[in-house]
Amino acid sequence: MEGTARNRIAMLRQAGYVQTSTFQWGGAYLWATARGARAADGDLAPPGVPGGRLLHQLAISDAAITFELGRARVLTEREIRRAEGVEERAAQVAASLTTRVNSVMDGGNRERFLCAPVGARGRVHYPDLVVAAPAGLVAVEVEITPKKPADLRQVLRAYGDARQLFGQVIYLATEPVMALIHGHAHPRTGEWTDGVAQQLGLLPPGPPRYAPDSPLLVRRFQPRDVAVAYQLDMRQVPDTWWVDFVQWKRLRAQWEADDAGVGWLAWWQQQRR
Repeated sequence: MEGTARNRIAMLRQAGYVQTSTFQWGGAYLWATARGARAADGDLAPPGVPGGRLLHQLAISDAAITFELGRARVLTEREIRRAEGVEERAAQVAASLTTRVNSVMDGGNRERFLCAPVGARGRVHYPDLVVAAPAGLVAVEVEITPKKPADLRQVLRAYGDARQLFGQVIYLATEPVMALIHGHAHPRTGEWTDGVAQQLGLLPPGPPRYAPDSPLLVRRFQPRDVAVAYQLDMRQVPDTWWVDFVQWKRLRAQWEADDAGVGWLAWWQQQRR
């Protein structure tokens, strides 16, 4: 299987459809060239090498693969933007995903099917992913870096105003982002501080109590790709905490075995005291 994959990649590279880029922590990755993008998607422009955006792009890809392994149909942000480029196309794409098609009007009086209007000037927010579910469409955001509270408030307010469009909004987030969205407990007193979602009325005050069908669902992002998981963890801790990949795997295995009921980073902090 690996030999077949290597041969096919070599053929695609020779034909000018893909290029290879190597990154220190992630290894080698393939990216579509302009020619490859045209052959695959017609008028869809190539994404290019993301550089500093690599980790976020890989995190989104990891989440998309997880949903697809669960047999869900998934649209990426690029596919959403392409569909929303033509109003009739957006309606057709939404209808191909679910029988419960809803829409909202943006500030420019245009009907939207796959994105949430923002403000009164016709601007919109595109989810990282849109997933088809029995109850309708689900917007998925993969947040690995905390946004400015004002930016997060704007996005959450847009989703709150477009509740008929998406049956559910799921945030797959790192622990600092989760704390910003739905609040956190003081590490010593346990006193709860509400997050942006409670401030906007999207969640009741206090610690969140999610159900599988909650309109807003915030989950800890747990990537399948170990390189992505390692890089995410190293980005969230002080430089003095840095460990190599082997040490990190050993610590994660110990955390899972302890089943302490706290997040990975909180557990690691306890071990360092």
